[in-house]
Amino acid sequence: MGGRNGTIPIYNWRSFLDNGLNYDKGTVMKKLNFALITICTLFIAQSILAQESIEARIGVVEMNKLVTESPQYQDMTSAIEEEFAARVRDITAKEAALNAATDQLNQDNLALSQDERNNTLLKLNADQRELKYLTDSFQEDRNNRIQIESNKIFVEIINSIEKYGRDNAFDLIINRTRISQNTILNGGTVFSGASVDITNEIARILEKKFQEDKAGG
Repeated sequence: MGGRNGTIPIYNWRSFLDNGLNYDKGTVMKKLNFALITICTLFIAQSILAQESIEARIGVVEMNKLVTESPQYQDMTSAIEEEFAARVRDITAKEAALNAATDQLNQDNLALSQDERNNTLLKLNADQRELKYLTDSFQEDRNNRIQIESNKIFVEIINSIEKYGRDNAFDLIINRTRISQNTILNGGTVFSGASVDITNEIARILEKKFQEDKAGG
């Protein structure tokens, strides 16, 4: 807790508000082989698709832009700011009080008795722990709230994209921007028509490869 020359450092918690596995060679080779097989099957499936479909209507969207620039998202962020405003004010006030008490201790340090200094330090440590707990809880609660509300917006946007794709005869609509893994959108495809679904073709290729490997021992 103590700094140089008997001074007590000031703790600033503002930053809280503003914001390999080692494989053996056999395992690595198995994973590389699986990756190569998967890539090969994708190329084969692409050839099948090219033969069976003369032309596909494909669209591209930027989900991050659709989300962050949508009025739904702007309204959500404003509502969450208002919802957590009281907690922000409380944390800010406690932070200011802690810093003021730390400054005062630094000024009075030499004039205080050992017991007075120890009691003051104990209180500062307790206040510091409380501030950290409040800040961590605030961060977790706010992030969870944002995640829940963001997923609702994702559902609304995806439904709109799917309707647009069906109404305008698109075969495939893909997202070209990176999306957080915590959202409901896990892959790059937002909408796909039946003509570009190669799941069954891939399944047949994998089944054939499995049977060949099994027969070969």
